[in-house]
Amino acid sequence: MITDTNTVVWIASYPKSGNTWARFLACNLLHGIQESAAALNELAPDVHEPADATPPAELLKTHFALSDSLPYLDRTRAAIYVVRDPADVLASNFFYSRRSTGSADASPAALDAYVEEFIEHRGDPRWVERGMGSWELNVRSWRSAAGFPVLCLRYEDMIADPLSAGRAIASLLRPQATDSEVRAAVRNSTFERMREIERADIRAQRIGIFYKPYLRDSIARGNRFMRRGIVGDGDARLSADQRIRLRRVFAPLLHELGYAQT
Repeated sequence: MITDTNTVVWIASYPKSGNTWARFLACNLLHGIQESAAALNELAPDVHEPADATPPAELLKTHFALSDSLPYLDRTRAAIYVVRDPADVLASNFFYSRRSTGSADASPAALDAYVEEFIEHRGDPRWVERGMGSWELNVRSWRSAAGFPVLCLRYEDMIADPLSAGRAIASLLRPQATDSEVRAAVRNSTFERMREIERADIRAQRIGIFYKPYLRDSIARGNRFMRRGIVGDGDARLSADQRIRLRRVFAPLLHELGYAQT
């Protein structure tokens, strides 16, 4: 288990790529089973919420692209980076924006407009403005990290074989973990388990990833952080032309990551 307070392991990803899943899994492995997002923020603070990230814990969550301006970079020991098919990232970010901005417009026309923005900016323009870069820049920045190891996990592989993902994370964070401990951490980090925690956090109005007071109206309309979590949702929502153009934009990186390009 990591014990040096001067070292940091990042849990990093482009937004809506599986970061929360990886955080729950990592914290369940290191600290026992977690029951709320508020507890998660204590154990793996979000550097996008400065009050929660000072002083840094052994695990830190970020969506920033890796650069020299990353906080605590000189304390970094390693990173876990979660990457997800950009079509699914696009769809998840579209619905997340409905939740976070309070917009009730999730119409096909609104999605079409968002697709055009995503393709033009090579990612969500909001995240570009906030230092997270395009989807491609974000992924490449962490995959090419120098000076510390990066465990790169594909969201799709985590879905297909969550136990292998749990073992990989355990090898980095807690190599002495028993197989039963890894299995318990994986079992308590499933999508349905996280949905249960989200429902409990909303009922109790526990402030964290899943509930914030300013989101009360949006939540009352049924918008949830844990929405679907499936593979292929993006391609199912895009037209054939949109799918082709999206994959053409990211073709070289998709090839490197082993994603289908058509």
